[in-house]
Amino acid sequence: MGSRLLAAVVFALCAGTVFWFALVHTVHRGTLAVPDLATSNVEDARQQLHDLGLELVVEEPGVFSSAVEPGTVASQEPPPGFHVKAGSKITVRVSLGGERVAVPDVREASLSTAEREVEQAGLATGVRARVEQQGGADRVIASGPPVGYPVPPGAAVDLLVNTAPASRKWVMPSLVTRTLADVQSFCRANRLRLGQAREVTYPGLAPGIVLRQHPPAGSPVTQSDVVTVWVSR
Repeated sequence: MGSRLLAAVVFALCAGTVFWFALVHTVHRGTLAVPDLATSNVEDARQQLHDLGLELVVEEPGVFSSAVEPGTVASQEPPPGFHVKAGSKITVRVSLGGERVAVPDVREASLSTAEREVEQAGLATGVRARVEQQGGADRVIASGPPVGYPVPPGAAVDLLVNTAPASRKWVMPSLVTRTLADVQSFCRANRLRLGQAREVTYPGLAPGIVLRQHPPAGSPVTQSDVVTVWVSR
């Protein structure tokens, strides 16, 4: 009785094995195993599939992957080894390299606002360089890398900040031979700072006539400059 049962079990196992191989052979008859396209560039992958009678489909967008070289296959569907019929389409996605973040546009923003926007973009604030009279006070005028440039997450963004506002400039006219009263009126009208008038003895000339000036005629002046004159006593 025991030998008959053992024989029946062995027979069933052998029959199942034969049936399995027959089924696999039947299912795979006329099919092709999908090759492994990982790390192949698009043209190589297309040629490899073409030689097997398969078609390549590149799905957009690609995928970010620091482990796979940009421009090569990062993923495929169906996977390698899967059996498909001739003429089937194999879909791949190409590596875009490591993830990138575009540098935000923080121009004309205050330094504190710019730093906050840079951090919100997943980046870090780098060097804070300062200049004067290149724009509004406490305003970012440029960044490095420039606006829109793709950088890895966490990369440092340097900021160029204008600390003092740009000031208007004039060309200093000649004040020589004018009276001190005229010079005072001129400075008030143009919001220039007039320093103390220095008196100089000059025989034969009425008092209060400008003999010399600083800045000299033709020089650029701003509202922060002090105008000094020497007048006859």
